[in-house]
Amino acid sequence: MTISKLLSASEALVVDQWQKLHPPGDSKAYRLLKEAGFFIWRTGQLYRFEDYLARPSADGAVDVRTSWRGENDEEVSEAWQTLSRIGDTLRAEEKKKLIQVARAQLEFIASTGQCEEFHDYLKTYYRNPPPVIARFDTRDEAETWLRNLPEPPSSAYILVGNEYLEVFYSRERVIRALRRDYALERFIEAVTSRGLPAPAASFDTHTEAAVWWKSHPAPPLSVFVRIAGEHHLAVYHKKIDYRSLHPISILEDWRREQERIAEQGKGWSR
Repeated sequence: MTISKLLSASEALVVDQWQKLHPPGDSKAYRLLKEAGFFIWRTGQLYRFEDYLARPSADGAVDVRTSWRGENDEEVSEAWQTLSRIGDTLRAEEKKKLIQVARAQLEFIASTGQCEEFHDYLKTYYRNPPPVIARFDTRDEAETWLRNLPEPPSSAYILVGNEYLEVFYSRERVIRALRRDYALERFIEAVTSRGLPAPAASFDTHTEAAVWWKSHPAPPLSVFVRIAGEHHLAVYHKKIDYRSLHPISILEDWRREQERIAEQGKGWSR
């Protein structure tokens, strides 16, 4: 079973068993546990987590209740104990192992020193464009970087110029690739669906806006500004300490792509 299928099977079992104790939608602990899985996936750590699961048994497992650092310790402790209770009620070893996979997600975050990064993810991920891990001026540079990585992230975003590209890596199929992704456009579309937010500042030229954006010692991760009458999204890519400005007119390309995909789908259905 691939690591993706293993995580899906584990999540499905946790949902089923957790509901027998209390509704998962009403539990902060359950939501935190679910986000722990998303965090591992969205930060491109599927195979790093797979290797963690395969570590020698002599290495043992950490007790999250004592090893967790920072915020959300109550929710983490509740999730840990609830999973333990679920495991005790199951008889099938296969199901017990799936519950252990869910517990191991919390162990993995704690034992690899990612508690603070996870807390930051919880606070910022849904309010800002997806984070990127690298930036390149050209596609060729990005392709060379990806080709030379000992093992790429299972998935991640990079910038080529100011465009989002997704890194795709499959250990099972020995595939690594880059593909254009409209993650930023989807974010802008969602944020502006009920109208344009008020800009934080207005400028006559792109140069003036760039100087202003670079002058912030501790910028927000994203904020809208107006340049020559057009809204732009200013993005601070914290992981790589890079700042970019994106006109919301890029939504036009995204909508054309949606139309192209829709037309392609009609052709397949005929």
